[in-house]
Amino acid sequence: MTIVSEHISTDTLRAQLRSEVNLAARVIPTHYPLETFIAVNPLAGLETMPFEQAVLRAGDLYGSAGLLDETAYRELYRRGRITDADLKSTLRLRYPALLDGEPVQLGTRTVTPAELLLGDLLHGRVAAKPLRRNVTRAELAAPQVAEEVDAQSAKWCAAFFGSPAAGWPMPGRERGFFHAWRALASGDHKLGRQVRAELRRVPDRADDAALQALQRLGVTEDERITYLQAHLTRLPGWAAHIRWYAERVVGADVLDYLAMRLSYESVLLSHHASGPLPEPGRTTRRPIPSARERAAELAGQWQLDQVSDTELDSAARILAALPVTARSVVWQQAYEAHYRDSLLNSLAHNTAHRSGERPHTQLVCCIDTRSEGLRRHIEGRDGYETLGFAGFFAVAIRFTSLVGGAPNDLCPVLIRPEHEVHESATAAAAARRLRAGSAIMAGADAAFHTAKQALLAPFTLAEASGWAAGPWAAAKTLSPTATGTLRRRLRDRLAPPVPTVLSVNDTVDLAHRGLYAQVALTTMGLTKEFGRLVVMCGHGSTTENNPYQAALDCGACGGQPGGPNARTAAAILNNTDVRAELSERGIDVPDDTWFVAALHDTATDRVTVLDEHLVPASHRADLSRLTADLAAAGAELAAERCAVLPGGPARPDPTRAARHVANRSTDWAQVFPEWGLAGNAAFIVGPRTVTRGIDLQRRVFLHSYQADVDPDGSALETILTAPMVVAQWINCQYFFSTVAPELFGAGTKTIHNVVAGVGVLAGHGGDLQLGLPRQSLTDGQSFGHEPMRLLTVVEAPLERIDSIVERNPVLMHLFGNDWVALAAREGPGHDWQRWTRAGWRRWDADIDINTATEEVIPCR
Repeated sequence: MTIVSEHISTDTLRAQLRSEVNLAARVIPTHYPLETFIAVNPLAGLETMPFEQAVLRAGDLYGSAGLLDETAYRELYRRGRITDADLKSTLRLRYPALLDGEPVQLGTRTVTPAELLLGDLLHGRVAAKPLRRNVTRAELAAPQVAEEVDAQSAKWCAAFFGSPAAGWPMPGRERGFFHAWRALASGDHKLGRQVRAELRRVPDRADDAALQALQRLGVTEDERITYLQAHLTRLPGWAAHIRWYAERVVGADVLDYLAMRLSYESVLLSHHASGPLPEPGRTTRRPIPSARERAAELAGQWQLDQVSDTELDSAARILAALPVTARSVVWQQAYEAHYRDSLLNSLAHNTAHRSGERPHTQLVCCIDTRSEGLRRHIEGRDGYETLGFAGFFAVAIRFTSLVGGAPNDLCPVLIRPEHEVHESATAAAAARRLRAGSAIMAGADAAFHTAKQALLAPFTLAEASGWAAGPWAAAKTLSPTATGTLRRRLRDRLAPPVPTVLSVNDTVDLAHRGLYAQVALTTMGLTKEFGRLVVMCGHGSTTENNPYQAALDCGACGGQPGGPNARTAAAILNNTDVRAELSERGIDVPDDTWFVAALHDTATDRVTVLDEHLVPASHRADLSRLTADLAAAGAELAAERCAVLPGGPARPDPTRAARHVANRSTDWAQVFPEWGLAGNAAFIVGPRTVTRGIDLQRRVFLHSYQADVDPDGSALETILTAPMVVAQWINCQYFFSTVAPELFGAGTKTIHNVVAGVGVLAGHGGDLQLGLPRQSLTDGQSFGHEPMRLLTVVEAPLERIDSIVERNPVLMHLFGNDWVALAAREGPGHDWQRWTRAGWRRWDADIDINTATEEVIPCR
């Protein structure tokens, strides 16, 4: 195979290379900066293939398993978390004809196909860990060169992407990543003189440099894509961030990054390797035992004598249906089935029904799993009804606060902001004081950080401020609550809070506001029987010294708190013109209904009512009751959470629990401020009666839906293609951060170094960490998060669901390729059905219903 066809023009070669780079980059995820942390599926590029194949493919690409080790599953089996019934139902689902086959004889024992497969799962030789199959020339010929290429790549990525915020911009950065690197790389005196000389001769275009390097390395045209993937998967964190950057900012793209890596590899190899370079090949898999060997090993495990070759062959024919490489997937399915069957059984036996009386207050919470606990506790008080809706409340806004500064996009990344909304004060003098005080605090903070980053200033700064910084650091460590209170008082003195209003009713035309109101209320199923108060409750999280702060905020709000969205929604729905529009559209909101915005702090479980000054006098008593009940419900939820927070009191009363979680949120040394969305396992779409009264252990996304007010299915389609997809991203990020923490996680917080606002490194260098830190997933003793794929549960006509799935490729990929399981029923009293490509089938068709418990299984 020729390396380059000489008759092809240079422009054609460049275009072909760019196309190959784009194809190669599909296997890597997108890594968002820490400030706007968005959950992603690290294997999103493989969602077009079945989950089982995608996991194997990821093993080939990264050399890391995408599932737990078989020994971990067997330990879960010994603990009772996976049962024989779970394994049998999973095997029957996968191999229905095989399990109904005839038993086989092994010596003196007659063994059914199910017993044979179970025995292999429990006792078979553990599969070898996956190996990277696509490797670079350097990995084969000189591993030290491969490591040097990684080190150089990580160094220059950190310099380019981290330098602006650090205050020391990379020289030449304005010219772009490749040009800045090319200008500086040859001056790196840690490299040899000849290497530096060759780096000076690298072409000044990234595509030409990459083409030259590929030719020097002997990479043929038909091997390019896999070779480029071999480079991208060496440092997937940096590659993923560059992919994100290239989609939004000019100056760096994946080709620039690959051109740098390939140039280093070709130059360094020419000075380290002797003789011809090995062909860019693939590593060979370790030997896998044959089905017959597995049968013989199993006979030995069972201590069976006089097993004939014919009997071993009969057993091998059964075991061949379950390859060694597929055993972990079977374990994973059984692991998931244990929870899923239990959950659906609990929902099937739930007898909750909606009270006929008008609720005095309806609380609309984000679908976030942490809101489930708040909803459950507030519903324990008379007169409350809760609903679930995506936390941006369907208002995709670009928000500018009263203080000013850069606006924030408060909406899921799947959509773009539709409207500009800004905040204005009701009193001009108070607004000026707030801005002045905020400017003073921001200026002091900026000056301090600038001094730390300047060349010589840190030495002077230590002398000048060390006398204050030392005692302050000690106080923050010994009494985080007191220092947090002091900071709040100082902030309130310099920049006291100001009553404000939002511009939405002035800047957005009535038609758009009316449409928003109709869509929002219809989607959540709230079109009649409104309470006197309807609370739009967003959420955020308050923690100290936490690079992953945004990961604890609202995923629907772009990794930020949802307060502005809740305020915007309430302002629209309280507007008299909007209500008139709603009435014309068939939704009559009573005159005595008032929409209120609130914010749930998930670290402290305190709920703050926003814009109290806008609540009319007629509803002040209702507001007082709401505030008291939310405080009590939040304290009860805090007591519930304390039992599973590492180091938390085991059985605290609500008052003590509220103090404890508040103290954790202000403790700058606390690595477990809250569990976030750890434990997430299911997404339920339906009326609250489906789940009310069941303790779902804060593991379920809850989205309200009433099928009878959505005859065309548009609301359900929106739910499944937007909030459910975001929930699947969250689920996959937690899943892969747990099963492959060394690759898709972020290691321990205790050794994190933050690269400006880009991400974190585990230590002083290396790859950008892709996923969630260890302390978001486990306390070191047990799972904080049980790695399970998302189960979506819907109460709606099955035909309606089918039509939605058929016209949305994203849903066909997720459901059809087993990234997400889909269970549904027509209505209360109907059996749960399982969606498959071949049609619906009863969920419990392969389950011994007597083994399904009615308790929803906790993981923490």
